[in-house]
Amino acid sequence: MKTIKNQILLAKEKTLKLITDIPVEKWFVTPNVIESNLNWQIGHIILANYLHGIASISGANEEFKNKVNVVDYIKFYGPKSNPNNFKSEKPSSEELLEIYDLTFVLILKGLKNLRAKDLQKETAVPNPAVKIKYDALLWLSQHQSWHNGQIAMLKRVLTTYQ
Repeated sequence: MKTIKNQILLAKEKTLKLITDIPVEKWFVTPNVIESNLNWQIGHIILANYLHGIASISGANEEFKNKVNVVDYIKFYGPKSNPNNFKSEKPSSEELLEIYDLTFVLILKGLKNLRAKDLQKETAVPNPAVKIKYDALLWLSQHQSWHNGQIAMLKRVLTTYQ
């Protein structure tokens, strides 16, 4: 359990380190070479982490759903969404960072209540990527690390060429 928690926190901190010095006004800039933007990347990570780290572990979470319209987040940040669509409807960078932090508070809270034997149980909600809770948590950090690579490329393009 400690290793899973550490991997999740490492991915979280790496994301924050990567985005810290990207100006807010560049969060919606979508370079042609990458076809993504920071608003979409962070929103997508939030949505995925909710599925893998919260809903898959303990079911739908009311605290999260009181802050986030999950249906809108799927429209804005789901796997089939376009980063350039719905820009005027999407949350600001400040709002996203607040939800990003809340997501990790809820994930860590859920981990405290999880026992090792629970990890082999099926996810609390259907998850298209995995079947058991252990795999959901493992995929959370792997998926976020993959997006950290995309954010690193995006950062380089935005800070060097834009």
